[in-house]
Amino acid sequence: MARDDEELRRIPNERPNSFSVRPLSLSLNGNEVEVIEESVLRSLSTGMLKYPDEDREYTFNYTNLIDRGTIGSGNFGTVNKMIHRDTGREMAVKRIRCNNVDKRDQQRLLREHDTIVKSERGPNIVKFFGAIFHEGDCWICMELMDVSLDPLYKRVYHEKHSRLEENVIGHIAVCTIDALDYLKKALSIIHRDVKPSNILVDRTGQVKLCDFGICGQLEDSVVKTHDAGCQPYLAPERVTNYGHYDVRADVWSLGITLYEISTGVFPYKEWVSPFDQITAVVNGDPPILRPNEGQFHYSLPLVKFVNTCLTKDFKTRPKYDALKGFDFYRIYSAGGPAIEAAKETLGEMALDCLANPVEIRG
Repeated sequence: MARDDEELRRIPNERPNSFSVRPLSLSLNGNEVEVIEESVLRSLSTGMLKYPDEDREYTFNYTNLIDRGTIGSGNFGTVNKMIHRDTGREMAVKRIRCNNVDKRDQQRLLREHDTIVKSERGPNIVKFFGAIFHEGDCWICMELMDVSLDPLYKRVYHEKHSRLEENVIGHIAVCTIDALDYLKKALSIIHRDVKPSNILVDRTGQVKLCDFGICGQLEDSVVKTHDAGCQPYLAPERVTNYGHYDVRADVWSLGITLYEISTGVFPYKEWVSPFDQITAVVNGDPPILRPNEGQFHYSLPLVKFVNTCLTKDFKTRPKYDALKGFDFYRIYSAGGPAIEAAKETLGEMALDCLANPVEIRG
């Protein structure tokens, strides 16, 4: 995700648990990243908290944070909800275990950190507040969102037997496209892992993109690797290991996501082998959203938008600027009462998910 002529470096320690840091970069060619895991994690530490809506910076260490419990976990460690004592601000803190990070995970970690730091002015992207190093762990402090689309839409459809209205779907689509377009135009990267669990919602109805661990650097608008991404959402050109693909691969993943949150179901049957996926995604017809899908009715602008995202031939699949010209995008990017209502609805749904955690089926 970074330029080859930049090098990864650690800035000398200036105070306990505090480090200055330049924008991080990483060469992705072969095994050029040969560093000790702890040094990598220490290089992320800033020892300062900076909120996007404040000019002031706060010096901090672990004693300045109140732990409110684990809200997620992954290969790196855990994500905890914490409160900054000085300001009362809530945040998500990714606690990364130094002894649990191999070279491949280092690359993912640095990509994610680098993207979040550089996306400070980007729309609809989770914000970075700061980081510290404590007892062998790196604590990365980020904006706290309430829930991802994955449990939210499943609760709406599977538990409440309801649906997401089109203004809500439109709001989600616009926010996600704006975030993806910013990544491409400002940072020359594509996300490569667009799916409901990587689109976050909070109680105010904000929608933000997260998880930049496998973002790919674009060279002449093309990515030349194919070893990343959540398999069910991969575009046909990635499933076939074509090797060269661009932002239109993310457009396909967005189309699958929009189909899923519009209907409440994933558009393909469960695959038990790579051959099944190749048969369905590469050799079969693409999913089609119809105006009357089951018990639901969909407007023609939504149907056209989703089905265009799911154009099988990536050479004729639109990029972001073209998508922004579609009626569906223009309707819901204009703001107004429909979007205010969508935010209110999403906020209520987020709070409902927090108050009623359930085991999601299907």
